[in-house]
Amino acid sequence: MSLKAKALFFIVVFLLLFLLFSESKISYAQSNNVIGNRVIVITVSGVIDSAVEEYVSNAIAVAEKEHAILVIYLNTPGGLLDSAMNIAIDIDKSTIPVIGFVVDKWAESAGTLIFVCTHIAAMQPGTIIGSMQPIEYDPTTGTYTLVNDTKIINPILKFLDEHAGNKDRNLTSIHDFVLENLNLGPQEALEYHVINYIAYNIDDLLRQINGTQVYLPGTNITYIINTSSYTLEYFDMNIREYIVHAISDPTLSTLMLSLGMMIILFGILSGHLGVVPAGILLLLLGFVGNGYSISATSILLILFGSILLVVEHFISSFGVAGGIGIVMIVLGIALAPTSIGFSFSEQYAQSVLYSAYAVGVVLGAITAFIIYKIIAVRRRKPFSWKLEGALGKAVDPISPDNEGFVVIDGEYWKAKSESESISPGDEVIVVKKEGPILIVRKRIEK
Repeated sequence: MSLKAKALFFIVVFLLLFLLFSESKISYAQSNNVIGNRVIVITVSGVIDSAVEEYVSNAIAVAEKEHAILVIYLNTPGGLLDSAMNIAIDIDKSTIPVIGFVVDKWAESAGTLIFVCTHIAAMQPGTIIGSMQPIEYDPTTGTYTLVNDTKIINPILKFLDEHAGNKDRNLTSIHDFVLENLNLGPQEALEYHVINYIAYNIDDLLRQINGTQVYLPGTNITYIINTSSYTLEYFDMNIREYIVHAISDPTLSTLMLSLGMMIILFGILSGHLGVVPAGILLLLLGFVGNGYSISATSILLILFGSILLVVEHFISSFGVAGGIGIVMIVLGIALAPTSIGFSFSEQYAQSVLYSAYAVGVVLGAITAFIIYKIIAVRRRKPFSWKLEGALGKAVDPISPDNEGFVVIDGEYWKAKSESESISPGDEVIVVKKEGPILIVRKRIEK
């Protein structure tokens, strides 16, 4: 082999080795992406509902687009089980790290389910997690019952195995959250390997995770976190999410249901039908707030039932239209299915129950009083004010052929005299009433 051929051979070998080494470096960089110079923060507080589900989903999409870490502040007593599960699924599908950070008070029940499914879990000192046994809440009675049916409990446990177990969390303690309503503080949760960090605030948390490696099992991506320098961006709910979230508070939604029924009832009984649409609106908002998935059929049943109640007020159908209307409303409510189970802490559920009872007692008393008054007025014999013989005073000149005004008990009436001329200021006596016109005569003092 000539010297030139040897030189060419070594150059080719060198280039091949360089390319192989470069590919390995590129693949290493791809599987160990650096992230952390941008951090998006969202806040999940109050009841977890469909609005919160949409809010978290949108935040994940924004964080993915901006290649940012997403931090979820959690301070919630729980909420809809379906919404919490959907949020956990969205977290597992995300291509960026999602950090759960329990702040202020707690992340109980459905809040704990979301929390343990995040890629990194941290708690502030003094906060608690746990109490994940689901409940079924009945908005019509304000009562709740603990769910022990294995057809509901076992799928929840398996869901946690798949979505929290893949984050290397202690599944024994997590199962006890559901089966025993276990509650843990930050130190216990850290010792039991349920959480990863205890942090005083967001800056402390980002300082602790700086330089660590996080694996996203749902999308098979590994990141190296670099938060030595970062910018925080706070992402808020849009107006639609905010409104739905606001009316989903159990106390408020129960109040809207009660007020809606009262307004519809009073509007029909009193004849003030203009307020009935307002009652229907409150009723539907109350259904949405209570987590009802209202189908078109149930909406139509409720609306047509209300229309029939109004029709009953105008026509004499011997109660047939009204009775059918009531049946349609009841069927409409029954056909509006809610999600299977809420997941609230027992403490919060009891507070909701007591609030519902208090609202029910007050509104019930008001309802009973108003219905009593309406019935009393309707049973009372109609009062007819007899104008004949009433005294008044002429305002205009009045004669049998010339109409003018008279004042009787502070009211102005059009009148004409019986046979004589009457001057302004003269006292008059009503003889009779012919349509809207009074026939009067001059009062003669004896």
